[in-house]
Amino acid sequence: MAAILVVEDEAGLRDLMQLWLERAGYLCHTASGGRAALRLFYDVHPDLILLDLALPEMDGWQVCERIREVSQVPIIMVTARAEEPAKVRGLQMGADDYVTKPFGFPELLARVQAVMRRAAVGGPAREIYHQGDLILDPQAHRAMLGGADLKLTPTEYRLLAFLMQHSGQLLTHRQILEGVWGPAYADDLDSLRIYIRNLRRKLEADSGARYIATEHGLGYRFLKRVPDGPHGVLSAEC
Repeated sequence: MAAILVVEDEAGLRDLMQLWLERAGYLCHTASGGRAALRLFYDVHPDLILLDLALPEMDGWQVCERIREVSQVPIIMVTARAEEPAKVRGLQMGADDYVTKPFGFPELLARVQAVMRRAAVGGPAREIYHQGDLILDPQAHRAMLGGADLKLTPTEYRLLAFLMQHSGQLLTHRQILEGVWGPAYADDLDSLRIYIRNLRRKLEADSGARYIATEHGLGYRFLKRVPDGPHGVLSAEC
């Protein structure tokens, strides 16, 4: 049974969409705001997301951007905005389709089925990130070090994914905070330092390898790592 995450702040419409989708045989999870949607995304790993744009706390554009940093799960944007620039922006950000309110359930169901078919047979190749003994699989929402699962909090996982996807690049404090936490947290440097410290401890304590470099006064860099020597000892490149 495929799982669908419905993100909609209008309670009546949200409940109706859930009823329609469950009657069509889907497992349905719902969220009324952007932050709740991201928490559910990391918890349930849905097969498709129906994403409203006008959301409290964090709008649909931001939610889509955050999800696309770590996953290629199909996203259908659902909104009352029918202007072409809004549709183009959504598709450019990584949405797979666009539904304009008001809509009928047959149309919504047809779009859900079409997007899921495309994802199954013609979607992008699964992208897995490797850095030495460290492996990040965004589709499975899994991180492994030396063949063992890393026990990460959702925020630590998002931070690791963001760093690995920009491996070798200098990322400023603001870039990381906005990319992982959102624009409202752009100045929360203390929280970033705490999470970087915790992540380093989990990555580097046992292996002795160095993964995250501090660029003092600027930000952090996830180090590119290459085999060095006949036994595959890893060294860092900057």
